[in-house]
Amino acid sequence: MDILNLMLTSSDESEDDAPTVRKVYRPRVNFVVPSDFQFREKFRMRRHEVEFVLTQIGPRLFESNRSYSLSPEQQLLVTLHWMGNGGYYHGIGDMHGVSKSTVCRVRRRVINAINEVMFPKIITWPTNSTEVAEEFFRKGGFPAVCGCVDGTLINLDSPQEHEQQYVDRYGNHSINAMMICGPDYTFYSVNARWPGSVHDSRVLRNSAIFQRFEDGYRPFQGSVVLGNIYI
Repeated sequence: MDILNLMLTSSDESEDDAPTVRKVYRPRVNFVVPSDFQFREKFRMRRHEVEFVLTQIGPRLFESNRSYSLSPEQQLLVTLHWMGNGGYYHGIGDMHGVSKSTVCRVRRRVINAINEVMFPKIITWPTNSTEVAEEFFRKGGFPAVCGCVDGTLINLDSPQEHEQQYVDRYGNHSINAMMICGPDYTFYSVNARWPGSVHDSRVLRNSAIFQRFEDGYRPFQGSVVLGNIYI
């Protein structure tokens, strides 16, 4: 009986005396960049461009229920640094004093906010389509052009699922992105849903803009989209 009491007493004392583990937050660093050149070099955008993006998606990035969370601006800068740097999560995290999981979480939140809030408003056909045609004619001498289409391969790390589908004709892992742009290189339509092994013509045929043109849509009467994609 004495032995049992001793065991229970020892167990209670060990639990009471156990040190409390407190999470230690590292200082947030490398967000303030005095030089405009260094700012653009690091984050791939100018300051006023970052401020514009924040006005669009900033309200979607607040974490009111988390202590010591990153501000919307810090979340955007971490994401831009990761996208422009091409480094690993832990490398970007060490540069800014955050964890690898934080980099992964905030870049997903920022990218989703951009896709859901900004993409539908910015990637669209302009209302001044006749001016677009005039500018295309001035530059290339081709009439009634409302846009130019082409595809490009964007390299990415080898995916864990369906890896072979992402191997392009050059032997690299990539996605096939199709874009239509205007004479000032403004994007009117973007489709980046297909792996690198898919031909440009298939991407175009299965795009929303192709279906709209098939159904009779035109930015202006008689307009055409120029490209070197054989369909």
